[in-house]
Amino acid sequence: MVSYKFSCVALATALLASPVFGFPSPEGDFATDSYGGGGHVNGNIVKKDLFVTYEKGAPDGQERQVIYVNGQFPAPPLIFDEDDNVEITVYNKMEVNTTVHWHGLEMIGTPWSDGVPGLTQKPIDPGEKFVYRFKASPPGTYWYHSHTRTTLLDGLYGPLFIKRKQGAKKPWDQISKDKNEQQNIDKAGDNPTFMTVSDWSKVDSETYIKAEAESNFDIFCRDSVLINGKGSVYCPGKEFLYKFVPQGLLDTLDGQNVNDKGCLPFVPSTEGPWFDKGNVSAIPAGMQEGCVASKGQKEIIEVNAHKNGGWLSLNFVMAATFMAATVSIDEHDMWLFEVDGHYVTPQKYQGVTMNPGERYSVMIKLDKEPKDYNIRVASFLSQTTSAFGVLRYKGGKKSIVTPGVIPNTTGFTDYGGFPTKKEYKILDGSYTALAPFPPNAPPKPKEGDEMHVFHMGRWGSPWKWTMSGNAIMPPDANAYDPLLYNPTSPLGVDQNLTIHTKNGSWVDLVLCVGCLPGEPQEINHAIHKHASKVWLIGSGQGIWNYSSVPEAIAKEPHSFNLETPNYRDTIMTTFEGSAWFVLRYQVTNPGAWLLHCHVEIHLAGGMGIVIMDGADKWPTIPPEYGSNKSGY
Repeated sequence: MVSYKFSCVALATALLASPVFGFPSPEGDFATDSYGGGGHVNGNIVKKDLFVTYEKGAPDGQERQVIYVNGQFPAPPLIFDEDDNVEITVYNKMEVNTTVHWHGLEMIGTPWSDGVPGLTQKPIDPGEKFVYRFKASPPGTYWYHSHTRTTLLDGLYGPLFIKRKQGAKKPWDQISKDKNEQQNIDKAGDNPTFMTVSDWSKVDSETYIKAEAESNFDIFCRDSVLINGKGSVYCPGKEFLYKFVPQGLLDTLDGQNVNDKGCLPFVPSTEGPWFDKGNVSAIPAGMQEGCVASKGQKEIIEVNAHKNGGWLSLNFVMAATFMAATVSIDEHDMWLFEVDGHYVTPQKYQGVTMNPGERYSVMIKLDKEPKDYNIRVASFLSQTTSAFGVLRYKGGKKSIVTPGVIPNTTGFTDYGGFPTKKEYKILDGSYTALAPFPPNAPPKPKEGDEMHVFHMGRWGSPWKWTMSGNAIMPPDANAYDPLLYNPTSPLGVDQNLTIHTKNGSWVDLVLCVGCLPGEPQEINHAIHKHASKVWLIGSGQGIWNYSSVPEAIAKEPHSFNLETPNYRDTIMTTFEGSAWFVLRYQVTNPGAWLLHCHVEIHLAGGMGIVIMDGADKWPTIPPEYGSNKSGY
């Protein structure tokens, strides 16, 4: 593994232009009354140590270097009570830099703990440590992961769960009207089982991003899908894979089809006017095609049908760096009740489609014959592939758990993630039935105080991406001079890569995909905002041609939902042509926050922008973090 001294694209903020607001000094007038900020401390103090190492491993049967945390891959679950005061010391025992981001947590009053090098901290150098302090909020299912270069591809990720306070309003009466059942469901919800889904390659992150740069292509091709860090490489053959490629996708491939790994070919319709700049021969053998089967372990999730009245809370974390995938469990319906850590009105599904960075929590009734059942994880959008695990009833009949051998149970979905019967209901990621519970629509009905429009897409190359439509976020820029500590430097005033908002204002972010000149067939982007959730109040097909959100609402009222909008920290854009999305949030947490695509190679290609929320009320840096200190 090649050592490197700088950090991830996320730290990228080589930003120059004219400031929008004057900033108070970091020793200025914005008092931080929270843990790690010099104020009083309420609640328990919970301390944990995380030791990060590079070691040999073979998650899918193919040996390579893997990042372990406390000797585990994936990293161990972190579980807290709501409003715990958390202190986590990360020890970097690798030969490369790292940071840790706490995906979905608000970091209210503690922006120095968000884990983005170049924005909120300097990188944790080899042999060094960093102390992250933050309030455990909001409650729900989250995850933590590397935010340095593309090392997320190497395995630094794990689930994080915050248990809700007593008395919190919960949606269990939407699942059952029986009071005893509601109590059992509540117990299950407080004691979830985690299932982390990730994609995996036989090459490390440095090799991957080098291949992209040298080939000038986005290499959307992995070797396997892992369930809780376990899996195998399946090579069923092209003829088998062809059966699961939808016609709509085939129509974009210029008469070609997927290869033996189920990966899409490079064609002008998807690569755009830069297709001829690509060099497929520069891609190392086996990365884009040339499937080599291997056998790793299969994940077994053992459940007790006599516990919690037979209810299981299975909380999914989508740690994939590239692909979307559909999860189903043979013969078991799922009550979806939480998305991105926030309750939604429960809906029953037979499968759930997840995108990079998202979390979905489902309640499952364990009332079937006690034996083994298949867990299926299938993808078709960027790559046609599958993974399999086992849901095992404790004390039931066991099947032969061997890679390539699956229990004889009836599946709701096939190898491509499509329903095996028309009546089976699969959540497809369209956001149509995920109303927050209880309803929490933003009070601003038609127009925010500020509007910012981003034209997202490729930037002069098939593997370079822009978030703003005006520039790309360069990697490794000013890694050791974070924007949080130096907001008035040139880093914070490039209007092509940074926006500034006023504290207390309501902000509308308009994302337009497929809107740039020469843009080819657009692909999905998983857009994640650090530090606060957003309401998805509108979306539509075509190019955004409106001067304001009220104008768009007047012209396309059917494209907006101001009553029960989705409330998320990660939003997936659509796959079909030009489209726009309107996100709304209120600025209540000043700091330097990243807005970016969570498809890892898109971020590596420049798809990020800085939002300096509350630029007029910049936070005071506590002494233990001042002058780029590391929390101690």
